[in-house]
Amino acid sequence: MRSVLFHLGPVQVYSYGFFLALSFVISIPLLARDIGRFLAPDVGISPREAFQKTLDLFTWIIPLSVFGARLFYAFENHAEFSGRWLAVLALWDGGLVYYGGLFGAVAGAYFFMRKWGWPMARFYDLAAAYILLGHAIGRVGCWFSGCCYGVVCDAARGVVFPSVGDGLSRYPTQLWEMAGDFLLFLAILGVRRWTLKRPWMTFSLYGLTYGILRFGIEFWRRGPSDPRTFGIFLSPSQAI
Repeated sequence: MRSVLFHLGPVQVYSYGFFLALSFVISIPLLARDIGRFLAPDVGISPREAFQKTLDLFTWIIPLSVFGARLFYAFENHAEFSGRWLAVLALWDGGLVYYGGLFGAVAGAYFFMRKWGWPMARFYDLAAAYILLGHAIGRVGCWFSGCCYGVVCDAARGVVFPSVGDGLSRYPTQLWEMAGDFLLFLAILGVRRWTLKRPWMTFSLYGLTYGILRFGIEFWRRGPSDPRTFGIFLSPSQAI
């Protein structure tokens, strides 16, 4: 675990930012390729044009996603930023909530689907698998940064995260979610030949399976003593 992955001369390349960028670099071209194959014929454009328009789309979606993720984190952890709100801009320190990023990206895509007249269900169905792939890669950045760890456990089953500073062993929930996201990515790709025949089924399958995965992992990320959301759920992620 190291928050600074490497140096390029005087420039520090942070692990979290590197893997976040890598998740976009890998996932977006794969999605753009599938948009060219499966969606372009529906709107009467060439695969090449659809590929380019998808890349253009993400010049808006990426900042909206990052903004939504950071805003959600700041809202959820407002005490951390009390008296130093400019620290909200320090993305290299980690602290992006996935659901906030997802909502920002979905909202941005919705606007452009309406503007371009693209079939919305088809776009989101194709995006579902690559959301999972990007999320899995991003969780590697969480591991290197030492964030998103679980509750304290015995040494045989956990990892000591230097970023915490207390020397206690905790569950490596980042790695659990990385593995779960990647397996769900493979599963959704495997069933897509059938689910794409029904609008919204692939995206719904993503929402259902990821929701179950995250709901379960939150039991090991948030302990029973943590404040409960709405007096019921252990965390906002479980509530969502």
